[in-house]
Amino acid sequence: MKKQLTPILIGSIALCSVLAACGNDDPDTLTAAEFTAQANEICTVGGDEVHEAFFGVFGDDEPTVEEMQAALDTVISVSHRQLDDIEALAEPSDMSDDVAAFIEQGHADTDTAEAMGLDFFGSDDDPWIQTGEMAVALGLDACAGG
Repeated sequence: MKKQLTPILIGSIALCSVLAACGNDDPDTLTAAEFTAQANEICTVGGDEVHEAFFGVFGDDEPTVEEMQAALDTVISVSHRQLDDIEALAEPSDMSDDVAAFIEQGHADTDTAEAMGLDFFGSDDDPWIQTGEMAVALGLDACAGG
């Protein structure tokens, strides 16, 4: 005698299939709101560090070359660290491609700023313009610069 599947069993199998297909295997994955909040917090903290480095150097007195280099080194270090910290977050899968592109562009723009050396301070060019635009598109306003 063949066993027949009952409607409840069929429904349960279907529901399990849907949940398995749509479910998230990684419990650490953040929601878009959580990812955005955590990434913005990373950039807020880093932005405060950069602000302190710059205003510590560019106060009332003319900064020395060493002080300017130290400020630039801080900007470069903080920028790379922020990007690495954001990359370590478990963004929602539908944001992965955009986040990866943002991280890649951010590191490239940071490398451009570093290559400028002390000319960075006299330039009107913002090496992070593309990164900033990408940050805004991702809702990472604190990461967009200012």
